[in-house]
Amino acid sequence: MLLSGVFLAYLILATMIDSRASPGSHVVRRPLWAQGLSLTALTLLFLVWFAPTGRPIFAAISALITIAIVVEISNLKYRDVLEPVNVMDFTLLRQIWRHPRLYRAEFLRHWLFWVGIAMLIAVIAGWFMLIEVSVLGHPDQWGVLAAMCLATALAIGWVFVGPLPRSLIAGLKQRVMPPDVSRDVSVLGFAGATLAGIIAYRDPPHATRTFPQLPLGKPQTGPPVVIVVQAESFVDLARIGLRDIALPGLAEARSKAALFGPLTVPVQGAWTLRCEFSFLTGLPVHEFGFDALHPYRRMPHPRRTIAHHFRDHGFRTVFVHPFDLTFFNRHVAMPQLGFDTLIGEETFSEGDRDGYYVSDRAVADLVLRFAESESSPLFCMVATMENHNPWQPGRLANINDPVEQYIHHLQNSDRMIARLMRGIEAIGRPAVLVFYGDHVPTLHALAEPFPDTRTDYFIAAWRSGGWLPGEGRVLSLDQLAEASVSVYRTMASMATVERARASD
Repeated sequence: MLLSGVFLAYLILATMIDSRASPGSHVVRRPLWAQGLSLTALTLLFLVWFAPTGRPIFAAISALITIAIVVEISNLKYRDVLEPVNVMDFTLLRQIWRHPRLYRAEFLRHWLFWVGIAMLIAVIAGWFMLIEVSVLGHPDQWGVLAAMCLATALAIGWVFVGPLPRSLIAGLKQRVMPPDVSRDVSVLGFAGATLAGIIAYRDPPHATRTFPQLPLGKPQTGPPVVIVVQAESFVDLARIGLRDIALPGLAEARSKAALFGPLTVPVQGAWTLRCEFSFLTGLPVHEFGFDALHPYRRMPHPRRTIAHHFRDHGFRTVFVHPFDLTFFNRHVAMPQLGFDTLIGEETFSEGDRDGYYVSDRAVADLVLRFAESESSPLFCMVATMENHNPWQPGRLANINDPVEQYIHHLQNSDRMIARLMRGIEAIGRPAVLVFYGDHVPTLHALAEPFPDTRTDYFIAAWRSGGWLPGEGRVLSLDQLAEASVSVYRTMASMATVERARASD
């Protein structure tokens, strides 16, 4: 009786807590299948605590605290980036521990946190000895507890990898595709959305695409260079009416670009790798199912990318990310996505930093050295870090205001544009420079919400001592790769015509 009564009370309270997950979930409006998913997930959570202890009150309280903490973390994440915690977030615990600053989790390294953990363990021990004995009794309880633990582990393992009816998986995917975590939490509740994500993730998609063929042959002025820069949190604040901040490098690049304009990106404030992946594959990330939430976690079917495309045409392919390349599994994913060479933060020195991260200036200088010294055609993609959050006191000397810190780094990114444009002109080889912002920043002191979540891009092409003329055009990020290839084709075709005229 005690177990059933406590469990029923737990389900009621847990459902109430679960319904508080943003963007809001009305329990009575959930369809029956969603109710079943939610109750299944909450039951499994209860069993995780009950199976090893045999104490229903302790298990109920611990499970309620667990769901309350995770829901609160999810609400904080939703407030920042308009996306609740999803099933992929639970796979990031290792990198959160390694890089707590990026997740605003510096408390994990503070001694008070571990004092609190020790006190919690003491409270649990006192509860076991003084308040609640196991409902299983004492004689054979270790064997029973072991059996319950095994059964619980098997039940959870079955959800992840055990055989499930294809009709169940197909029906569930039909309801949660394309992936939209906010929609799922609103319809299913947080617990139900998490379980649905686990099941939907079991069936990886196979989306891929091809790019237009590149012209053969090399221009007489030297092997061509294609540089792609994905700039962290880069956006023209003046364009969206937030701050009248001059970006002369961007203004000049627009005046010389073959294409430029606002860029629709699939995320806001975080998840740079989704933008990276969408550009490389030339596909909207939602076409990759739940793999879109963390496209580098597994790659059972490596996607064909723009890097593969250029490599197949004789280009050396280089990926530069001035940070820990194990972050988001890039050290494994990028070779599978077509890159011959990876360059991480270990290539740079402490003097190359501006604030917390390696400066855009240092990255630009490295890329230009590559472009000048490489004897073969070069495709180089850069994912910068200088303007990554958090913007907080102590990041920059004499600048403590978060917005001013962001603007300082934004203007450095703009100087990077000018540096790359001048460097390409000086090198003189045929070149295409693609530059775009990955997402708008998570900076509530600047805007909450952002009035326009599009970033900015340009594609500039240098040939025969001049820049190809162009036009403004609004693009989505998945269109940018093909647009870049098209600009390169135009540049290379014009060079072929010029060679033919010169030989006549």
